[in-house]
Amino acid sequence: MKELLLLDQAGKSFTVREKILYFLMAGWFITLFLPDMPVLNNIVTGAVLLHSFFYNTLAEKWQYLRQRREIGFMLLFYVLHIVSTFFSLNKQEGVRMLVLRLPLLIFPLSLGLLFIRQEVKDRALLMFGLVTALMALACLANAYTRYRGSHDASNFYDDNLTLAIRRQSIYIALLVNLALFSLAYLLQRTSFTLEYPRVAWAGILFLLVFHFMLASRISIIILYSSLLIYAAWDIVSKRKYRQGAILLLGLLVCVMLLINVFPKTLNRFKELQYTGYSYTGHGIESHYNMTVTADQWNGANIRLAVWRCGWDLAKRHWLAGVQLGDKQDRLMDVYRARRFDFALLTVRNMHNTYLDVLSCFGIIGLLLFLGGWLIFPVWNCHRAGDGLGLVMALAFAVSMVTESYFDRSIGCLLAGFFFCFISASHGEYRSSVKAARGRYTRHPAAS
Repeated sequence: MKELLLLDQAGKSFTVREKILYFLMAGWFITLFLPDMPVLNNIVTGAVLLHSFFYNTLAEKWQYLRQRREIGFMLLFYVLHIVSTFFSLNKQEGVRMLVLRLPLLIFPLSLGLLFIRQEVKDRALLMFGLVTALMALACLANAYTRYRGSHDASNFYDDNLTLAIRRQSIYIALLVNLALFSLAYLLQRTSFTLEYPRVAWAGILFLLVFHFMLASRISIIILYSSLLIYAAWDIVSKRKYRQGAILLLGLLVCVMLLINVFPKTLNRFKELQYTGYSYTGHGIESHYNMTVTADQWNGANIRLAVWRCGWDLAKRHWLAGVQLGDKQDRLMDVYRARRFDFALLTVRNMHNTYLDVLSCFGIIGLLLFLGGWLIFPVWNCHRAGDGLGLVMALAFAVSMVTESYFDRSIGCLLAGFFFCFISASHGEYRSSVKAARGRYTRHPAAS
C-alpha cells in the first residue's frame, strides 16, 4: 500500500509535479471503470491536460514533438478529422465524431509531450494492475449476485460479466491483457521490488480466469499467443529447455482446466466453423449461451460480410475517403444495395479500425494513422528496448483488426492514453549516431 500511495522511500523522492501526475493517472484508471459516470473521467482527463501544460517548458514540448514522430502523426491525423468534417455533407455526425474522438488529440498534446521517468511509470503500472483486478472482482461479485437470483450461468460470461460497469467485454478484455502484461513485467524487474509479490501473483491468476470468462476471441488469441512466443524465446535465447517445457505444459494444463470449468467460452470459437453467409439471410445472431448452427449470423461471418461491404466502399473512395460525417451513411447505402438487412437493422460499423480509416479518409488518412498508431510506436519501443510498450502496442494493433476502436468512446480513451503513456516513457537520443544504433538514454532534465 505504501508503494501505491508513494509513502515509501522511493515514492517520497518524487517531485511534486510527478506526484500530481501519478495521482491523476490513478484517478483516470479508477474513473474509467465507474459505470455511467463519463463526466468524472472527462474531468480527470481535462486535469491531466491542464497539469501537462505546466509540467515542462514549451521548449521541451517542442523538442519531444520533434523526436517522437508518432505524436506528430497523431496530431496530423486529428487535424484530418477536422478537415474531413468541414467537407462532410452530414456535418452534425462529423462534429459528433470529432467530440467522441477528442482523446486522440488531448492525450498526444498532454502525455505525449512529457517524459515519465521509469520509477513513475512502474508505480502507474502497479496502480493500473490493482485497479483492473479490483474492477474484475467487483464484476464477478455482481455476476454472482445475479446468478443467485436466476441460477443462469450465462451471467458469468461475455458482456453479462461486465454489466456492473456498463462496458463491452471486448474492451475490458484488452485492458485485462494490458494489466496482465504490466504485472508480469513488474515481477521480473530486478530494479523494482514489490512489497507483496504474492499479491501480484494472486492478481495475475485471478485475472487469467476472469479474462477467459470474458470470452473475447481476439483477446484470448493475443494473450496465449504472447505466452507461447515468450516461452519459445525464453527457451531459444536462454537455453532453458526444461523451464520452457514446464511453462508450455503448464500453459496447456491451464487452458484445458479453463475450458472444462468455463465451457461456454469455447462456444465463441465454434462460430469460426461457420464463416459462410448470405447477405439476404435472416437468421438470428448466435450467442455463446446457445447451440451454434450454420444458418445463424455469428461474430465471424458478420465481420466477413461487413468487411466486404466496407472494402467496396473504400475502393470507390480510395484517395480521400467518404469524409468523417458521411462514412456511416455511405456504409448504410452499401448495405441497402446488397440487401444486407441484418446489418441495416443493427446499424453495424466496419468492425475493423484499419478499414474504417481507409473508407473514411482514404489512403492519405490510412498512412497517417499507421504512422502514428502502429509503425512509429512499435519502432520506437524496439529502439528503446521497451518490451512492455512493444507488446502493448501490438496488442492494440491486433485488437483493431476486429473492432472499430475509434467509433467507441472507450476505444478512443484507451488508444489515446496508452499509446501516449508508452511514448512518454521514452527519453531522447543524444546524437544521430546513437539513435542509429538504437542506444537509449534518459532526458537529462528528468534526472
